[in-house]
Amino acid sequence: MDPLDRAQVLLLCDLCQRAALQSHCELCQINLCKACVGEHLSDSSIRHNVVPYKHRTSTPNVNYPECPSHTQKHCELYCEKCDIPVCSTCISSNKHSEHKLKDVLQNPSFIKEIFDKDLKELEKIVYPTYEEIALDLNSEKLNLEKHYEKLTTAVTKQGEDWHREINIIVNKQKSEINDMKTKHLAALNKQENEIKQTTSDVKQLPSEKNPQTNHFKKSLMNQ
Repeated sequence: MDPLDRAQVLLLCDLCQRAALQSHCELCQINLCKACVGEHLSDSSIRHNVVPYKHRTSTPNVNYPECPSHTQKHCELYCEKCDIPVCSTCISSNKHSEHKLKDVLQNPSFIKEIFDKDLKELEKIVYPTYEEIALDLNSEKLNLEKHYEKLTTAVTKQGEDWHREINIIVNKQKSEINDMKTKHLAALNKQENEIKQTTSDVKQLPSEKNPQTNHFKKSLMNQ
């Protein structure tokens, strides 16, 4: 069996409480049988919106006040004569049949009640929640600063270690270059001294008129 058909069997009209419901007034949030639809629409002070029950739209009751007389019922309408909100069960009792009814959300006192309720919710729930979120964000920002400060310190230390190793390598290469320079210079100095010594020895030889002397000089110069 279709769920809606089962609901029609189980659920009764809110007005007569006898016949199975057939229709639903979306303005009054009341379920009606076929016979009670005409009676409900006879109240011309309200622009009713009666639709087949299966085509009804779900209307949340969170914004409507709870009925003080009927448990788990919400008051969608407001009786101007009695100056009280009324639910569908209140209406079906015929206590307000001759009274002018209107949407409870159009009542200024109820609007103020909703506003006060929302304000209290803001003060007790929303505001503290956002304060807690703000504190968490500040704590997260502090932790973030500490985290990145540690990273920066680690990178700086690593850079110092690299510079130290590079300086050691550079200084070692400089020292090797200086050693090579010293050895090269020593070899040049040695060669220069040998040339000077040879030149001095040549100058100290006897006169060039002696053939043997000339031959000796030539042999020295050819060395």
